[in-house]
Amino acid sequence: SKLQWSTAVSMIVFVWLFAAFWSVMPLLGWGEYDYEPLRTCCTLDYSKGDRNYITFLFTLSIFNFMIPGFIMLTAYQSIHQKFKKSGHYKFNTGLPLKTLVICWGPYCLLCFYAAVENVMFISPKYRMIPAVIAKTVPTVDAFVYALGNENYRGGIWQFLTGQKIEKAEVDNKTK
Repeated sequence: SKLQWSTAVSMIVFVWLFAAFWSVMPLLGWGEYDYEPLRTCCTLDYSKGDRNYITFLFTLSIFNFMIPGFIMLTAYQSIHQKFKKSGHYKFNTGLPLKTLVICWGPYCLLCFYAAVENVMFISPKYRMIPAVIAKTVPTVDAFVYALGNENYRGGIWQFLTGQKIEKAEVDNKTK
């Protein structure tokens, strides 16, 4: 079924309010911001490791990594089952979740490690790598969706080369 405009607007408003809530919490005293190791921008201050940081980190991880990951897993499994029934595989349904885990996993591991041990012995350059990888997610997701979907891939190919990709016709009577 098609998504209604009211539902789409409600979802957008929820996402913005959800993001604003988690962004403002360190400013109000739950969690804390600090410069990233190379001082290019800010991130969560994972050098403290106090109770305030630990409670914020675990709550943040559950609501912003684990629950969305579970939703993605169940949603894409459902899509995969539908593709399996119809026999039309238009998209690699495991790729978005793998992208989330690969891009955000190192950052989450660093933050969890910081909750139990001091991470200041790790070089600032190495501590910066997980944050940089996590920030590439929007770009990686764009490539995943654009190149992973045969319709988009064909459109991109046609835009770049001017040639339309011809799909092989399968005669349903011979199946």
